[in-house]
Amino acid sequence: MGLHIHREPLTSDIIFKAVFGRDTPGSKRALIALLNRILERTEDPIVALDYQNPFSIGELEEEKEIIMDILVETSRGEQIDIEMQISTTKELMNRFLYYLSKLVVRGLEKGENYDKLKKSIVIVILRDSCLPESEPAHSCFVLKNQRTGYELSEMAQLHILELGKYNWRGKKAEELSPLEVLSAYMNSTGEPGQEAYVERLLETGDEVIAMADEELKKVSEDDRLFAYRMSREMYKMQEAILMREVKEVREEKQKAKELGYAEGHAEGLAEGILEGHAEGLAEGIAEGRAEGLTEGRKDEKLNIARRLKAKNMRPEEILEITGLTLEEIEKI
Repeated sequence: MGLHIHREPLTSDIIFKAVFGRDTPGSKRALIALLNRILERTEDPIVALDYQNPFSIGELEEEKEIIMDILVETSRGEQIDIEMQISTTKELMNRFLYYLSKLVVRGLEKGENYDKLKKSIVIVILRDSCLPESEPAHSCFVLKNQRTGYELSEMAQLHILELGKYNWRGKKAEELSPLEVLSAYMNSTGEPGQEAYVERLLETGDEVIAMADEELKKVSEDDRLFAYRMSREMYKMQEAILMREVKEVREEKQKAKELGYAEGHAEGLAEGILEGHAEGLAEGIAEGRAEGLTEGRKDEKLNIARRLKAKNMRPEEILEITGLTLEEIEKI
């Protein structure tokens, strides 16, 4: 029976925030356990915290931008920002450094002495990997002397947890280390065919994933959240494709210029290539990629509408969420 429990993917930033970022006793317990596991706080565990930006489905529906995923302050005054990312780039990593600097500045009230500065920690959880293979799955960066390794201060820390580096695949659930269990659980939730493995992970008695799973099952029943996640992921996919197309055009433009200079007619050649490429690209997007995206997006909307209709949601509400027409909804 337990194998048929629906779980949303915990590696989705929206689902992650909904599970660990709600200002409820269950979410708070799960987040405290997660932070103690990642930060290896066995001797001085976090026992209490306050949410500085609690998760709200209402904020999502109003399309307000939530800058940091989950921002909390512990009972000791430590500031912790925890972020979930599928993958990252140099630009995104710079964003996390910016978040860390913002926390450091935020950690001192105007007029206070510098000895009152609060410890600031940013934790980035990556589903995949981004750092060289020589780096461990869990890396902690602090201010150190580049030559000697002398640590100047640990008041500002950036933790990178690369789930993709943990070697849990092919192992029995009971053979996994605590962080391997966490990685296996987070990567397996929401994955078709992995329900039985998630259950075996839970049978190990690991308290961190047990607490998280209790909240995840509640979150997975929220149809509004499901609809928002699907529409957001479709938007991101479409945005990524368009960005790739823009990059390709720029690369073609640069190649055209280089070839044109070499042959002495850069301007005419670049213009011809760009005009032809732009026209073909526009036509291709309009008739090919755009058509595929539209069809795929329509199928996703129909799937979302079908699920919401099964939950007896009113057609008018389904229309508002999916953008389908009433006629299309009635035909489902």
